[in-house]
Amino acid sequence: MKKCFYYIVIFWAIVAVNGCTGNKPLFDELSGSRLKVVIKGTFESTSDSASIRSWDWDNTVSHPQSIPQSIDDSVNDFITDSSEQFPTTFMVDIAEMKLDDDEVSNYRQVFTARVDDADPFFNGQGVQLKCDDVKPGKLYTHVKLYIRKLIFDNATQWHIDLSNNVIQDSDPEVIFHEEKVSGFDFNQLMVNTYYDYLKENYQEINRVFPLVIPIDGGLVVNEDEEVVLEIRLVIKNFIKLYEYDFTNDNGYGAAYHYWAPSDWLRDVQPDDVYIGGNLLGVARVYRKDKVATVSGTTAQAGYVIAIPATDVYGNPQTIAVYFLDTSLPIWTRPRVYPPAKPSVKVGTVEGLLDYYLRYEQYKIEYNHFVEAVNNGSYETDWNDYNDYKWSLRLPPLVAYSHGDSHGDGYYTMTNVPYGYYLFYFVADGSYGELPDVDNVQNQKSVSISEPIVNVDFQ
Repeated sequence: MKKCFYYIVIFWAIVAVNGCTGNKPLFDELSGSRLKVVIKGTFESTSDSASIRSWDWDNTVSHPQSIPQSIDDSVNDFITDSSEQFPTTFMVDIAEMKLDDDEVSNYRQVFTARVDDADPFFNGQGVQLKCDDVKPGKLYTHVKLYIRKLIFDNATQWHIDLSNNVIQDSDPEVIFHEEKVSGFDFNQLMVNTYYDYLKENYQEINRVFPLVIPIDGGLVVNEDEEVVLEIRLVIKNFIKLYEYDFTNDNGYGAAYHYWAPSDWLRDVQPDDVYIGGNLLGVARVYRKDKVATVSGTTAQAGYVIAIPATDVYGNPQTIAVYFLDTSLPIWTRPRVYPPAKPSVKVGTVEGLLDYYLRYEQYKIEYNHFVEAVNNGSYETDWNDYNDYKWSLRLPPLVAYSHGDSHGDGYYTMTNVPYGYYLFYFVADGSYGELPDVDNVQNQKSVSISEPIVNVDFQ
């Protein structure tokens, strides 16, 4: 007991000596940043649920136009709208998270969200991700999410029988968190864009592991500073039904119907295998003691968007730096597509002969397609198109204003860091699309340095 007491005395003596010599005290070396990471499934940044756009869908999914337009126009072989149901559950499995190349969350994190306005993932509250502290004083510019699985339920499976009847099979199942669940893991189809899949090394390309998300304005954390990193994936009001074609074990043409993010950015065409590049995200940073709540009124329903008046280098910027211009020719996907590969109809000699005839025609059409891809012009067109799409930036601050019977609306934008901003109002757009900034109706320059600020758009 006396020996133990002796070592304790020696320890505290060393601490005291270090503190008196002008060196940094021992326990200060153990101090660090306090980082909180929150992930949301909304385009909006506010935590005020009344200023998040509600899930906007009808209970029956209809083709080709529904309210909302929830079936993508790439669904062409199995038109089965009467049996399709909007998803009710969203499942997420993240392997790890990095800031630039620094590991900050080497933990597998799994959560399930209800496709409902009250769920934290979709109502603005967000889901907190476990993370470690970061290096104080270091500038980070990107979040890297290593996503293992993204699953919506209410996927369906179909095949065409010998009589050309569309037959519904058992619903697709997938392993989620070591359990079998009903649904389809669309993350496996997000690894490539369309043109990636045409390359010989397409298996070496992966667009979602990691998913690289820019941090608007960057992230610098000082010691003992409480900072929130908010990551937003555009999921709510931004999903559609797609078709994944295959040949089943019996040789019949078959398909999965599954839900995934809208192809507003990169158009998905009939018979496309991969849908990568359509999982959109943005991240922002705020310090809990230096934020304001901005609220106000609008003349109609729509989005209030705020951006910093200057970029990280002090250069002036406007809303044109964010979003993309959908009216430009470069917005449209280059129109060179491979022919659909025919499926075998087993069971009859006629069906087999028909398959071989259609396969010969397929080979001729595919050779024309290969020539169009290999002559270089298509690659140039695709690279111009794809580079433009990768330049998309999403705004850091967004709130939704619900209009009433008179068209007037009210919004609340929370956790706005102090600074100088440009505020914009953009009217409602279509389901599955981001707001069209060509329709910006107003712009206001606002300096925010107080906890409560009012900004009206009337």
